[in-house]
Amino acid sequence: MSFARELSRRALSIRLKTAPAEAAHIGRRALADTVGVALAGANAPYLDALEAVLDTDNAPGQATLWGRGGRRASVLHAALVNGTAAHALDFDDCSTTMGGHPSAPVVPVVLALAELTGATAGKVIEAWMTGVEVETRLARGLLPHHYEKGWHPTATLGVFGAAAAAGRMFDFDEERMTTALAVTVSMASGLKSNFGTPVKPLHVGQAAHNAIMAALVTQRGMTANPEAFEHNYGFFNLFNGAGTFDADAILDGWDGPMEVLDPGIAIKQHPCCGSAHSAIDAALRIVAREGLLAADAIERIETSTHERRLAHTNRPEPRSGLDAKFSVQFLTAKALTTGRIRLADFDDASFLTPDLAGLLTRVASTGHQEADAYLGRVRVVMKDGRVFEDAASTNFGRGPKNPMSDAELRDKFTDCATPILGEAEAGAAYDAILSLADNDRLDAVLAMISGKGV
Repeated sequence: MSFARELSRRALSIRLKTAPAEAAHIGRRALADTVGVALAGANAPYLDALEAVLDTDNAPGQATLWGRGGRRASVLHAALVNGTAAHALDFDDCSTTMGGHPSAPVVPVVLALAELTGATAGKVIEAWMTGVEVETRLARGLLPHHYEKGWHPTATLGVFGAAAAAGRMFDFDEERMTTALAVTVSMASGLKSNFGTPVKPLHVGQAAHNAIMAALVTQRGMTANPEAFEHNYGFFNLFNGAGTFDADAILDGWDGPMEVLDPGIAIKQHPCCGSAHSAIDAALRIVAREGLLAADAIERIETSTHERRLAHTNRPEPRSGLDAKFSVQFLTAKALTTGRIRLADFDDASFLTPDLAGLLTRVASTGHQEADAYLGRVRVVMKDGRVFEDAASTNFGRGPKNPMSDAELRDKFTDCATPILGEAEAGAAYDAILSLADNDRLDAVLAMISGKGV
């Protein structure tokens, strides 16, 4: 039996009525968090260019463009725009298994298709669960080689999770789900060479778009090679390479704990690359103990993070606000001197203040190979001779072992959404998402996040 069929069979076994109640609660939080960060990213200037290329003004459709002034588009184009916005700020939730962001490619798909089909919240959550399980289980058998080779798993694996979620929204049987996944094999893309540029979030929008495309053409009779994963020229061999993947690791264990529960989904506290969060948190521990450090009083800063994390966060001279999100040097210095990392810290015109620019020349970052791949250390030598040190191990955000409370997540959502919706409306939108009952439709929520009143 083909790999795509085996994966389809497992994906279709996920049911809301048999899943733990906690998984559904996590799903609602994931919907809220993804929508919130997408609203914060809805003003990204490249979204205007994207809409212009898609000509959305002249081709209104069935799905809401979140935070874009009440505009609508086809489900394909809405998934593309909303998916790009969801990853625009790199503030979306994370999975250590996946080495990426599980909800960003999936949530825009399930919400767009909910508008198309009139699906209930329960069906949306069930589809989200399916998508997250598929993409993270794929990662079990493909990482770390897949990531180290240069692929962007949020897109290259997320597209399969999004396609499986789309299949659930369309009530695909095993045959159609198999075909949809096989079609998706030819639609996976996303390279780490474009990290630090607007193309990285575009990867996610493209994954959401391609997933719906795969489902729609399958629905209309498209066929594909059911052995597209394991074929000599298939996904496994071309994207990873012989001897660098384990298909059994992907297919085994589906009767055990769901990925959304263990190791779970981590919600980001800091609006920047998760690979720098350990260094940020180590710096914040120093600040909590010693108080804010003045840039001109610091002789030098030393950071040490795993070499796999440092590979794409070693940016001592960030060229833009977006580039600064991937600079462990910038982020550590910012945390030490201001005590927090905020969305406003990455404005292109103001991110590199004179004092910080001078301090960055005194930051040295190295990589380690310790067993804890998330461990980050920070050492600060002051000009008066004092030395401050601390360490932290942050798995890309707050996960099940140290979860953000609903109140903390609400604060994050309102911080993200207020500039688009207004403070009262942002809080109401969050509350509406978290209180969705399984049989509720999402029309009211989607109207609230459209940004029509702004």
